[in-house]
Amino acid sequence: MNQRLSSLRSKLILAQQLLPSLLESCLGRQPLLPGSLYTLRRKCGKPSCHCNRGELHASTVLSYRGQGRPRNVTPPPQHLESLRDMTDHYRRCRQARAQLVRWQKQLLQLVDELEAVRVQQAEVEFQKLCPSRDRKPRSSRS
Repeated sequence: MNQRLSSLRSKLILAQQLLPSLLESCLGRQPLLPGSLYTLRRKCGKPSCHCNRGELHASTVLSYRGQGRPRNVTPPPQHLESLRDMTDHYRRCRQARAQLVRWQKQLLQLVDELEAVRVQQAEVEFQKLCPSRDRKPRSSRS
């Protein structure tokens, strides 16, 4: 039982040491933009254009949820790097949050296991300190 306690404590300490690295992405000061940048390729519809031969027109689009509804915006090229940084930071923050949820679940499971082993240990000690006497069951009066 002591070995089990020691193992659980070690796992708990190890899990606790992960917290600073998980929080690092959430504690940053960079702005977070919930969305993603992608390249949209399409035909313009002009019969003599090169896009009719398979060379499609490309434009970078920002897809995000603005003012409560989905939006697709074609940002100016000079802002693409900044927007990519903001969307990347948002994605990393959300991934860190998901890892924190898994970490918390694992931590609580370890705490619950540790508690159960300690309660079991206390019950054994209690039985040693206060041994129960075999009592005769009371007869029921009819």
